[in-house]
Amino acid sequence: MKSGFKLWQAPLLACALAGAAHAQTEWKFNNSYAPSRPESVQIRAFAADVEKRTGGKMKISVSEGGALGLKDADALRFMQVGTPELGFIWPPFIGRDAPALANLYVYGLVSGAEEHLKALPALKAVLKEGIAKWNIEVPGFLGFSIVDAALFCREPVRTLDELKRKKLRVGSREQVETFKRLGVAAQIIPQNELYAAMQTGVVDCALYAPRFANSISLQEVAKHVTPTGFPFPPAPYALLAHKGKWAALPADLKRGFNEAVGELEKVSFNFDGDTAAERAAREKLQSQGVTFHPLMPAADRTALRKSALETWDVLAKEAGAEAIAYRQRILQALPQ
Repeated sequence: MKSGFKLWQAPLLACALAGAAHAQTEWKFNNSYAPSRPESVQIRAFAADVEKRTGGKMKISVSEGGALGLKDADALRFMQVGTPELGFIWPPFIGRDAPALANLYVYGLVSGAEEHLKALPALKAVLKEGIAKWNIEVPGFLGFSIVDAALFCREPVRTLDELKRKKLRVGSREQVETFKRLGVAAQIIPQNELYAAMQTGVVDCALYAPRFANSISLQEVAKHVTPTGFPFPPAPYALLAHKGKWAALPADLKRGFNEAVGELEKVSFNFDGDTAAERAAREKLQSQGVTFHPLMPAADRTALRKSALETWDVLAKEAGAEAIAYRQRILQALPQ
C-alpha cells in the first residue's frame, strides 16, 4: 500500500480505537473535611453515583482531610486552575475573596427547615451568580443539616435576662454582634478550647449544638441546656467545577453527572432525619446527666430574630452594594 499501512497493523489500530472509545474521564474532588464527617460520606456516595450513571466512563477521585494541601479560604482561586476539577465550599469560608457571599445567612434568621426551604431557591441563585463571577461553574449544592443551637451552661439559664448576667461563648462575629445588641457579653472561643474555658469559668455558657456536644465532651462541664429555637445558619455547600473542563465534558457524561447531583440534592435537602438525630442526641445527653430546660420564651426568640436581622443588615452594608442586594433577595423569599 502506498500509505505504508500494513495489514498486520490493523488489529493494533482497532485495539487503539477501542481503547480510546472506552477511555475513562477522571476528575479530582477536593474535600478538606475528615472522612468521618457526614458531608464526606455524602460526597463519596455522590462520586460512586456519578461513575454508576456514566457507565464507568467518568470517575471522581475524592481527596479527603485536606490531602491536596488546599485551604477552603482559597477555593475561589484554586478552582480556576483546573486541578482539582471539582470541590465544594461553605459560603462563610470564602469571606476574604467574596465578602458578599460570606453572610448570606446569620444565626437567628430562620427557625427551622420550613422557613429555610422557602428561602433556598433565592439562596441558590445568589450563590450561583456570585461564584460565577470568579469564572467557576456551580453544578449543584449539598444541603447543610438543620442543627439546633442551644445554650449549654454551668447552671440553669432559661431566659435572655438570665443570660445577661453570664459570659457567653459563641463561634462567629455575627453571633457576637447579635447577642451584644441584646445586652449579652459574648466572645469567640475556638471549639478546641471550649471545654477548658467552661471548666475554669472563663465562660458560663456556650452556644452549641446538642448533636455535637459529645464530640468535645461538653456535657461533662455544662449540665444545663436551653434550646434557643434557632439552628446554626444552614447555608448550603456549593459544588464547584472548573469552568473550562465542565464546558468540555461530553454530553453523556454531563447528563450522568447532573443526574447524580439531582440525587445528592434530593437526599441532602431532606431534613426529616434531622429531627430524629436531634432527639437521639438529646436522649444521650440526658442519660449522661444533662438537664434540658424548656425552649427559650417566645418573647426572647422574637428579640433574637430582630437582633439577627439588624446584624445581617450591618454585615451586608460593610460588604458593599452587592451584599445588600443579595440580602434583599433572600429577605424577600423568607416568611414575613
